[in-house]
Amino acid sequence: MTEHKYALQAETTDDHIVTVSMEGMDDFEVTSAPDWYPDAKEGLFSPQTMFVSASASCLILSVFKAAKRLHTDFKHISIDALGTMGENDDVWSFAKIELKVKAVVENEGQIDKISRAIDLAHKTCPIANTLKCPTIINKEIIVG
Repeated sequence: MTEHKYALQAETTDDHIVTVSMEGMDDFEVTSAPDWYPDAKEGLFSPQTMFVSASASCLILSVFKAAKRLHTDFKHISIDALGTMGENDDVWSFAKIELKVKAVVENEGQIDKISRAIDLAHKTCPIANTLKCPTIINKEIIVG
């Protein structure tokens, strides 16, 4: 089995502020989501938003690899993502992530292949494969 490792450091730097550092990258700050801690600093990612963004961005990046494998291409892909979290017996977790994928292709001949590439990307996305909650994919593919 091939293995990849991703190291980072996280430390408190202010009230409800965590600074995340990774070698070779700019540091960034994370705070609680406002629904968890109303006094949280605005304009920062929360663990919840990073979780949903990891799912969406992983799918898009996996589409690049899948499209190459299927010998197709796209002009543009965007995702509207929604993560739904719930509480059960004082334990909070994500119940589902919904990804509305919109792909733009050059011509109608690419529609089926890019649809298959999105499906393959979802199947091979390491974030989706790690989640306990389902990821629901809705696709819209247009020629543009």
